[in-house]
Amino acid sequence: MILKNRFFLFFIFCACFCVVVFDLFYLFPGIKQTYLRGETSAQIDDFNFFNTRSVLAPSPKPLPLASNYLDSLENDSLLNMLNSIETSAFLVIKDDSVRLEKYWDDGGLDSLSNSFSIAKSIVSLLVGCAIDSGYIKSVNQSIFDFLPELSPYKNHDVKIRHLLNMSSGFDWLENYKKPISVTAKAYYGDDLFSVLLRRGFTEAPGVTYRYNSGNTQLLGFILSRSTGKSVSDFASEVLWSKIGASNNAAWSLDSKNGFEKTFCCFNSSARDFSKIGLLMLSSGRGVISEGYFNWLLSAPLLINGENPSKQVDFYSNGWWAASVLNHTIYYARGFLGQYVVFIPELNVVFVRLGRSEDGFENIENYMLTNSLDFIIRMVIKDFS
Repeated sequence: MILKNRFFLFFIFCACFCVVVFDLFYLFPGIKQTYLRGETSAQIDDFNFFNTRSVLAPSPKPLPLASNYLDSLENDSLLNMLNSIETSAFLVIKDDSVRLEKYWDDGGLDSLSNSFSIAKSIVSLLVGCAIDSGYIKSVNQSIFDFLPELSPYKNHDVKIRHLLNMSSGFDWLENYKKPISVTAKAYYGDDLFSVLLRRGFTEAPGVTYRYNSGNTQLLGFILSRSTGKSVSDFASEVLWSKIGASNNAAWSLDSKNGFEKTFCCFNSSARDFSKIGLLMLSSGRGVISEGYFNWLLSAPLLINGENPSKQVDFYSNGWWAASVLNHTIYYARGFLGQYVVFIPELNVVFVRLGRSEDGFENIENYMLTNSLDFIIRMVIKDFS
């Protein structure tokens, strides 16, 4: 018994030692918010456990309902797919009016949901707003003008466009399942500046596309420092108020009165997310300049300088692109299958929010997941 007690105490000592030495304190809230409530990863209701800052919606504009509006799905195949991947909200807008809208158990008209990496697409719009307002010179401005704490890789200058197109060479391993990872530390930790600014660049910028959330978090720091405002306040002023959002959104923070987790964690409703899609259908009208909008979706994205040898034709500055049934599809995507999809040729936007999705283990796998491909095909079939 004494030997067992000594072994237990030694184990506790070693565990505590590792937590302190390797700065693993974030594991405690992480375990509490996942395993202790029966989950194995982050979830769409995590904002309930984090400090948040409101993104205000002072000028709500209701979405019109189409004359043939439905609040249930008549397409059984689509319904079965949405049920199978634990969908909480599904909304389709055609010609600026809501045609189809359905909510499941934990969804609702005004329910907030974590959009995960849809936040990256939102940040891409905020960067355009900052450029148009004169806070940032252009996408070619050096990030070191705003983040002098960071050290360049072999004196290479990293531009804002490198952060947007995921070619900065920033040292970050994207992983959503491992509890001991920089992604988990950024998500559950309480000091984003410390996590990010202790890291550096390990590759020359503009050479290799490598999706990582650190790029977008750095953009969040740049937005705050350039505008002199919190990212949420800036988003309220230049985006959320202008698209006519109906409800205040909530942006999760790293600590009380802390900093927005701009790589994820923008929490809103399906209807208000759809207004992001409608904004994109209008080429950003009233929010970002036409020039910036055209650059934003300039896929295939050339990232290798003046004479590129590689092309990334599926990712464009915070947005994803695909071709389905001869239609060009653009979309914002987030972990567990959060989607804002817009199809310019059909004047269609749809939003899907939920708790799971097939094949989303690796964000760098740019191929459409089976479920999203199927949903897009059904929407094209039903709303062409």
